[in-house]
Amino acid sequence: MGAGILIVPLAVYLFFMTVLCFMAGTKTSWKVGWLLAAASVFLPLGVVIAAIIP
Repeated sequence: MGAGILIVPLAVYLFFMTVLCFMAGTKTSWKVGWLLAAASVFLPLGVVIAAIIP
């Protein structure tokens, strides 16, 4: 029940970051898109998972 507080904003964040990374990858190169994705998607996701695990 309380997981919705984290899941919904995280899903919205991941959606918008996916669009941003896709746009960056199409305008520059696929390497820049993956680099941006790794830094902007997986780091906050790891922080949220680390905050959930006691």
